[in-house]
Amino acid sequence: MILHQLHAGEAKVENQYGRIVPWDGNPPALRAMETVFELRPYFEWRGLGFISQSALSIKPAFAAYDAEAIFEIPGVRVTDPRGAQCGEVLKGVLKPPQCKLFGTECNPEHPIGALMVSSEGACAAYYRYALHAEAVEA
Repeated sequence: MILHQLHAGEAKVENQYGRIVPWDGNPPALRAMETVFELRPYFEWRGLGFISQSALSIKPAFAAYDAEAIFEIPGVRVTDPRGAQCGEVLKGVLKPPQCKLFGTECNPEHPIGALMVSSEGACAAYYRYALHAEAVEA
């Protein structure tokens, strides 16, 4: 579907699983989610920073099942390592090779940023496949 969009010069949301997953979702599951969870006023995402109203927390009525309420969880900052520009890559502001550390200090053998640590990360995938494709085309 995405290749058809690319060929047609389109960019839209499509449901590949329309036979099984209705556009409106699963009403009983959505009701259960609404009963148990509420939007957090803010949340810090790795590589993206704080984004308001972007994550869920368990409602007070279900605090007995909330690990954050039951256990002492220290506040952990999830900022990028110095020099890494993972947030900009995640947001689409930069492509992986535009990061100051890409392919030099940060590579799959010595990952610095979150996007190179995982083999599925954008930088690791770009390092392995896009650079290879450019070499093949040359």
